[in-house]
Amino acid sequence: MKKALTVFILLVGAFISLWFYSLFTPVVTDEHGVVYYLRPGTSKAAALSELANQGLLPYPTLFSFYAGLDRHAYLKTGEYLFPKGSTPFSIWRQLTQGTGHYYHSLTIIPGWSFTQLRQALSQADGLRHLTAQQNDQYLMSMLGHANLAPEGEFFPETYLYTRGVTDLLVLKHAFDLMQKKLDQAWQQRAPDLPYKTPYEALIAASLIEKEAHLEIERPIIAGVLVNRLRKGMLLQCDPTVIYGMGTHYTGKIHKENLLKDTPYNTYIHTGLPPTPIAMPSMLSIEAALHPQQNDYYYFVAKGDGSHQFSKTLQEHHMAVKAFIQQQKLN
Repeated sequence: MKKALTVFILLVGAFISLWFYSLFTPVVTDEHGVVYYLRPGTSKAAALSELANQGLLPYPTLFSFYAGLDRHAYLKTGEYLFPKGSTPFSIWRQLTQGTGHYYHSLTIIPGWSFTQLRQALSQADGLRHLTAQQNDQYLMSMLGHANLAPEGEFFPETYLYTRGVTDLLVLKHAFDLMQKKLDQAWQQRAPDLPYKTPYEALIAASLIEKEAHLEIERPIIAGVLVNRLRKGMLLQCDPTVIYGMGTHYTGKIHKENLLKDTPYNTYIHTGLPPTPIAMPSMLSIEAALHPQQNDYYYFVAKGDGSHQFSKTLQEHHMAVKAFIQQQKLN
């Protein structure tokens, strides 16, 4: 009788030891962790089966005993990241406490058009798409700004979201952040700028974003815009012509494009274009609101990302001629 009891105690001890081992032994060894999506409506049994199939429950039968004891724990749907060193116990705690979600990201690149942003949204993994079939203006009405053009209104940044979040919510975060950043910058603007509203400054910032390739040149280009606006000169900004061409732009601007009357052709119309032409970065917004005070009225690309700035039309023509000659040599 004593021998049988001893054997029974040893078996119980072995079971308990194996049970604890199955609960607290690390099962995630990948440095980047393991991503698991617990779909809505998944039962405990189904979740345990999925985890076992992914190698995250070495002893599913033993673990189901623990899960059965944890009767007050309810699974919380979502996409989770199980970090390196996770154990079955810690994984179950994540799933029942709703912690450690996996985050997707969407990056809005400075200089993108709203069309490019919408393309990126349509391809973003894990988003629930509410806006894909809506036109731009209806989309803006969904954000509560039906009369506002969407171009330039979304702040370039990386936005994190969990699976199932709507594309509209991501857009709202980007829209709200742009309004906040622009308002803060407007409050700290330099005096005597030719911009009457933050929106006009946003338009100018979008032009700077498309013209400037070097950070150091942004305030200089901003100064050129201010100088030309104050004198009532045509801005003659190539990116506005390109924007006005829309899908007809094939990589080059021809003379007929400069003569075509679109609302965005700053070779024909004085002042700023009617809307921004891109999503400007904070650097471009700051440059627009704190332009360098200079005597430049012209600039031309030098082919290496930088520009040659000129004070007079004669100097500008010489700079253009030098650029053309350099292009021929190359």
